[in-house]
Amino acid sequence: MIGAQADGEENMNQPKFGAGEVVRAARKVGLFWLCASSCLTLPSIALAQTTSTAPAANTLEEVVVTARRREERLQDVPIAVVAVSERQLEEKNIKNVNDLTVVAPGLSIQNTTGNRNNVTYSIRGQGQAFGQNSPGVVAYFAEVPDFSSAIFDLQSVQVLKGPQGTLFGRNTTGGAVLFSPQRPTETLSGYVVGRVGDLNRHDLEFAVGGPIIGDKLMVRVAGQTLNRDGYTKNLYNGRKLDDENRRSVRASVLLRPFDGFENLTIYQDDEVKESGSGSSLAFVAPNINNAPILSQLQGYLAAQKARGPRVINASWPDYTVLDGHGILNSTSLRLTDHITLKNIVSNRHYTGGQSYDLDSTPLDLLNVTNPPGKKIESTTEEFQIQASWNAVNTVVGYYRENTKSPVNVGFDTKQFFSAPVLGALAPPLALAFPNGVAIQAIAYGNSSNSSEAVFGQVDWKATQKLTLTGGIRRTEDYRRSFSQTFLVLPGQPVPTGPTATGPSSSGVFKATTWNVAANYTFTPNLSAYATVRRGYKSGGFNGTALSAADKYFQPEFVTDHEVGVKGQTTLGDMHFRYAVDAFYDDYTNIQRFINLPTTPASTVTRNAASGSIKGLDVDVAAQLAAHFDVSLIYTYMDASYDKYEDPVQGDLTSSRFPNTPKHQLTLTPRFTYDLAGDWGSLSALASIYYQSGMALDPANKPNGNPAVALSAMGANVPGYTRVDLRVDWRDIRQSPVSAAFYVRNAFDKDYVVGSNNQLSTQFGVGTFLYGAPRQVVFELRYAFH
Repeated sequence: MIGAQADGEENMNQPKFGAGEVVRAARKVGLFWLCASSCLTLPSIALAQTTSTAPAANTLEEVVVTARRREERLQDVPIAVVAVSERQLEEKNIKNVNDLTVVAPGLSIQNTTGNRNNVTYSIRGQGQAFGQNSPGVVAYFAEVPDFSSAIFDLQSVQVLKGPQGTLFGRNTTGGAVLFSPQRPTETLSGYVVGRVGDLNRHDLEFAVGGPIIGDKLMVRVAGQTLNRDGYTKNLYNGRKLDDENRRSVRASVLLRPFDGFENLTIYQDDEVKESGSGSSLAFVAPNINNAPILSQLQGYLAAQKARGPRVINASWPDYTVLDGHGILNSTSLRLTDHITLKNIVSNRHYTGGQSYDLDSTPLDLLNVTNPPGKKIESTTEEFQIQASWNAVNTVVGYYRENTKSPVNVGFDTKQFFSAPVLGALAPPLALAFPNGVAIQAIAYGNSSNSSEAVFGQVDWKATQKLTLTGGIRRTEDYRRSFSQTFLVLPGQPVPTGPTATGPSSSGVFKATTWNVAANYTFTPNLSAYATVRRGYKSGGFNGTALSAADKYFQPEFVTDHEVGVKGQTTLGDMHFRYAVDAFYDDYTNIQRFINLPTTPASTVTRNAASGSIKGLDVDVAAQLAAHFDVSLIYTYMDASYDKYEDPVQGDLTSSRFPNTPKHQLTLTPRFTYDLAGDWGSLSALASIYYQSGMALDPANKPNGNPAVALSAMGANVPGYTRVDLRVDWRDIRQSPVSAAFYVRNAFDKDYVVGSNNQLSTQFGVGTFLYGAPRQVVFELRYAFH
């Protein structure tokens, strides 16, 4: 383990990114630009001046979405969608995916305590992945799943609620998050943004693009570097955790050699070098079977509570490193006025590593290292035939995905084993270490997962007012993995690799999913819809299952019922746009981690539960005066189990769904003011986000079983309100320069964004990961077009 610590320190102390790093990183995509230009004669380019078609005073900006793979007004799409425009991403200071909850209630995002970069999206109570299967909510970048979630130079972010899969990509049960990057245009344009602020914040973001050959060949290059010191101090080694140190660069080439043909290629490189996450010890189980350890833990917990969550005392070195790069290509060919072919292909490589102290104490209780160099490669292929005839629009497609990782060290841990557990492993050790001892565990493994699907959907305009929709999908998921875990007992040598005949597991899971919908347009400004959708999430296997019955777990299914109304209206000089929907989900074969009554304690994934989820979404935007508008987005969700049992923790049916707050609300009032003369305009905005308390652990409500009470201790977190403020001064003296001042978490609230609950295991601790404290930032922007 000394070697592992040294590796971690080496990665943690690498120089941080700055503006020069982005410039050097851009060289990786320089070849991309040169290939597009050097083989062609470069004509002279005139700077084309364009005028934006901003909405007239006292009107609402039109919102266009691509939820159904074609551009439509948000009001015309018969599903629940939250759309966040480029301007809203800027005004609400959305710089990473953890901020999306603030602008899209109904979407919950939970971090792991070991790594803030590991996020779980959850929509309508569904999100977490188990074993080798996919999560219930998938993020797409430029129509490719899991390609990149770096938030810069985007057209929009769209959150689709409910099962997806009959129109594009991967199948999901909860929904999808669509990141749409800016595309190259035939106008030379771009921007540069610099930010400075608290915690030594210094960011740089840029984009530049335009024509190489008129409207035939266009390019765009964009980049971002985010840099900030950490806000959590580790007393054990004096280091600052929870810093931000990442950079991304993207190059896009759009080719349109002739009418009806379009080829878009995007290359992106992302890199993260951060000090790791500072999780805080929050709970200690009162009945750990080791009196000396219990006494120490109780002392550490008391000290932690006295210090507060921004100062911890953890022995294990924390770090996060990630290097990901990928390329995607989207090609479309219009064969006739009615038929278009589209193909989307991608390849993505990731390497990285992380180390974290899960108990967040000076003890070697539960420490984990995923050594740098772990590799994952993912490829996708999607082919679509899009057709439209008079009253019919249809999409038929094929999707394939393959993800694999070679043999590598999956994790290298140091875990504490009490005397009773040691006795079960090797009786002499219990005598040699009556107070327990920390033992190293090393895991080796690899995996290969693939998915194939055919899908199709038809929209038929049965009358001038009624549109009927039907879609179907057939999915086959293939899962295979190999893993070996070695406990390195005192005096034993450390294994240098897996044995040649280690255990492996594989499985095939198949399902047919569908959706039907009806949309009725009463007037151009008022419509209502109803839809029923069937969603599926793949099964998987437990590689270290002790019994044949637990080797596999089966797919889970959800049947989603949704009705809604969308419209817009005026009242005097005031303009309103609204969308309201109600939903009910029947959720079966729910996959959950289950505790087994073994020594040492172990867990497997089972189809342990069934449940139902019902709720309401409200999205209202109002232009109340020429210089004042307000938006309100609210989600109510009531998720409950019909059945949920655990062999150790008993009947958990009364538990709440994890990562599913009952209430989420965002209120955004904004004032604008045009300054006299050529001084530009001012705007002031407040983003007020409220989230009620929620469960972070599936087993979260006692029912008389003592073990459940222990889990409940650290499984629920209280709600919170977060307020962000921003003031913009745009087009200063009719120049391309704008300035902004904003405050994140203005009232400096402490709120939990992740947890690790080990209270019902032999480790007996629970930790919380907290959101960032208040930060004040100044921003300067130069834009040209």
